[in-house]
Amino acid sequence: MSTPLKWLHNFEAVARLGNMTLAAQEAGLTQAALSQQMQALETHLKLQLFIREPRGMSLTASGAQLYSDVFPGLEQISNALKRYRQPQGSRLRILCNASFALRWLIPNLPGFHARHPGIQVETRTALWRPERHGYDPDAEIYLGGPVQPAPARALVKCSLIAVRAPGCAEEAPLPVIRISGQESLFEEWLKSPRFAACTIRQPLEVDSVHAAVSLAADGLGWTLCPSFLVRAELQTGRLLAADADVAAPKRAYWLQLKDRPSAAAEAFRDWITAELPAGLD
Repeated sequence: MSTPLKWLHNFEAVARLGNMTLAAQEAGLTQAALSQQMQALETHLKLQLFIREPRGMSLTASGAQLYSDVFPGLEQISNALKRYRQPQGSRLRILCNASFALRWLIPNLPGFHARHPGIQVETRTALWRPERHGYDPDAEIYLGGPVQPAPARALVKCSLIAVRAPGCAEEAPLPVIRISGQESLFEEWLKSPRFAACTIRQPLEVDSVHAAVSLAADGLGWTLCPSFLVRAELQTGRLLAADADVAAPKRAYWLQLKDRPSAAAEAFRDWITAELPAGLD
């Protein structure tokens, strides 16, 4: 006997909400019916999936593993069905590098909406390009090398600068906020004349430019970032900039549409390329 897909959908709701009553309301079932269904799923899989507690439910290790395994597939099915329920041209699904999304795209999306009020925009973020999790975007914005296969289009080149808050230390020991995945850049930067004779403290390491810049703006240290992502903070004086003194690899943020883009995706491409000409920076 194969596992009924409805059982897995309802299992996902219970796991996500941690409450049988709320999950039953979402599934359109009585609490008793949903409870029996989850017991049947556990019997079918010969696994205990939930720890039943007085005020809710939590996942066992087996339940957490099942959730991790089935959620991407369920989301992919849900996203596929959504495309058939809505006109293609009126809906735009964007998968975007997290730092680009938080520091540029989302603050500027009102401009796109004002120009195209009939397009429903759905945005997802990812730290690294492979993090699709079954998501099928109409437009993808990612950080890549100087050359990408067509039809990808360069949006903006990345010129690195060093930034710190006005009150951050300029004398040793200098606090530095590192970004995971960019170790070689930071190693080169810390060998530059600015740091050569200084004692360096590296109290923090984060996984995105956005997180590093936010901490730097709060005075916790120096960090590296693409200059166009911090223009607002530089203009207001919340951050101060200095030359990075590194031979940064030639990277850019790229836009990739589907092979047969929708009218909404083409409108987004035209808007963002006008807002961010590739020669910027």
